[in-house]
Amino acid sequence: MKKWIPLFFIAALSLGAQEEPSRSLFDYHPIHVGGNLIRLGKADVTLRRGDKHSGNLYYRKSNAFLFMLLPISECSYFFPRVEWNTFTLAWNKNPKFHKNHYYYSQFALTFYTTSVEKWRWILRGEYNIDLEHFSRPSLYGLFTGFVWGSYQIHRKWHYHVGILGYTGMEGQEVYPVIGLDYAPNKKWLFQVVFPMVYAIEYNLTKNWRFSLKGRPLKERFRTGSNEPQPRSVFNYSSMGAEFNVHYEIPMRFEFEAYAGYNFGGSFYIKNRFGHNALYTDVGGSPYAGLSIDYAF
Repeated sequence: MKKWIPLFFIAALSLGAQEEPSRSLFDYHPIHVGGNLIRLGKADVTLRRGDKHSGNLYYRKSNAFLFMLLPISECSYFFPRVEWNTFTLAWNKNPKFHKNHYYYSQFALTFYTTSVEKWRWILRGEYNIDLEHFSRPSLYGLFTGFVWGSYQIHRKWHYHVGILGYTGMEGQEVYPVIGLDYAPNKKWLFQVVFPMVYAIEYNLTKNWRFSLKGRPLKERFRTGSNEPQPRSVFNYSSMGAEFNVHYEIPMRFEFEAYAGYNFGGSFYIKNRFGHNALYTDVGGSPYAGLSIDYAF
């Protein structure tokens, strides 16, 4: 996604572009560690029924990850990955539950290949599980997967196709992946791939990149049993736009900092069976974040 897709795909793309691939795995620095954080400011919440102001919502998220690059040929790679995540989603007038802080682990496996002429393919499956309810995967587990292909129409143009979806926590959705990117020269890249990547990028040097990006945010989770509405399922989604600064030492180190404005979106709460929904609209707020990836 570029943001739905972790930074480690930069390493995969770099490997695929080398004219003379190294024969040593450790020349690729295959073990990566890092983390991400994002903070959104206070956003107004409006109930859809009644059309009245109903408090404020804050959203914050942090994670730490570990993954490894496992080549299976000169143009195909696996990326097993594990993450620890925590997020805060606090609505100060929430009538259904009171807990604001949540923790979960993510286990993911990604396959990347350029073995088909003019195509680049990414296949990814990931499973999220609430750390406080690890023994209840049927209630507190969420599976997400996608298939994403990029085809070179021309040396300056690619089109993108695929599918993205999730299932779990009393819900499932599937989205098409479709879009284009255009690179008129080595400095500029224009990319629109629904529903994951919206970017205008400028490469100042081989290490520094500046961009304007759209950032979709989405969180789906379930509360515990000791709440006014036990085991509620909630879903938050929004969209922002940002100025982004990216520094990279290829296959070794990446750092990204960004700040922008989130235009708001939706937040709903359903009961434990996925019914009797309470729908709200969430207003806009400023946001900022950081990402770091170190390989050794």
